[in-house]
Amino acid sequence: MIIITRSNGIYSSPRIEKYIDFFEKEKIKYLAIGWDRKGENLYRENTIYFRKKTGYNIGGFEASYYRILWMLFLMKTFYRYRKDIKMIHAFDLDAAYPATLFKFLFHRKIKTIFDVCDWFSSNFDKEKSLIKRIFKIMEKFTIKYSDEVIICEPERIRQIPYKLNKPELIVPNTPAFTSYDFLQKDEKFQFNNPLLVLSYVGGFSKSRLLDELLDLVQKSKINLLIAGFGEKDIENRCIQLQSLPNFKYFGKVKYLDGLNIMYNSDLIYAMYSSKNSNNIYAAPNKYYEAMLLGKPILTNKGTILTEKIINNGIGYVVSENYEDIQLVLSSISLKDVRTKGNKAKEMWNKTYNKYFENFIKNKYVNLISK
Repeated sequence: MIIITRSNGIYSSPRIEKYIDFFEKEKIKYLAIGWDRKGENLYRENTIYFRKKTGYNIGGFEASYYRILWMLFLMKTFYRYRKDIKMIHAFDLDAAYPATLFKFLFHRKIKTIFDVCDWFSSNFDKEKSLIKRIFKIMEKFTIKYSDEVIICEPERIRQIPYKLNKPELIVPNTPAFTSYDFLQKDEKFQFNNPLLVLSYVGGFSKSRLLDELLDLVQKSKINLLIAGFGEKDIENRCIQLQSLPNFKYFGKVKYLDGLNIMYNSDLIYAMYSSKNSNNIYAAPNKYYEAMLLGKPILTNKGTILTEKIINNGIGYVVSENYEDIQLVLSSISLKDVRTKGNKAKEMWNKTYNKYFENFIKNKYVNLISK
């Protein structure tokens, strides 16, 4: 049996969903382990949830306390299924460390895969805390005892200061679909004015520069389609702006619905504050989703995403402030937006359309069978 785990609701993790779809298609026995953080009584087949209710954006001691409880829950679950486990595919440190520790203590023959979505200790770049030192020890241990390490982009390896047992595997955050029938132009996403239509679908956090985006809406500089959840003050502000004719807020949506929202826009907003080094090396889903949808992307300077967008001519790059964002958007023509969108679609068709499928066939299957 393969265990696949991450400290979220699983439903909201397209990166995991692709593997689960593969397991089910090939009738591979698996168990998914997630965390029902919002106490929504989540349920899905072949899935066990940690039921401790907490938020997504808490910090400090409280966050560390809940992570410890989560990791203990994982250890207990691994032990319960120890006779059946063949491999553990764990996403991020708070799942991969318990997996490698379990392997080290109880079951040396199982294979562990450390899938690095974010480098944990980088979340504490401004702190010289005991918590950060503990995370660094955990990271070093996890890298040492993982059989494979997967990263989203080749540049991410610069962030990992420890020697890997073997070369890392690169698996970008590409969507994986066999049909695109769910993408439909819909009147409910249309506006009765000539302004550029931007979209944002994802987590609500100030580090995504959403306050600046909402300021543009309030000043009638753009139309905006927005969906997601997270920091309450951003959610509340979206609710307050719903009466504006250039603003549509959809709350929390399913993954396919989110893609359809972006498909109905002209330009996808994907800002990641470079003050957090995890953002510098981030490989956002939106980068590849924009290619699939044939839409250009708007992002900020100072990340690996910046170079990719400039070099490929598939979007726009701005500084992390309202003035520059507004200046660039005011200079963009719809014709140029469509030209860049067409380039993005060409890149998708040429390079990324079958990327995950080929990885599964050529590499992942071999990891399972060994």
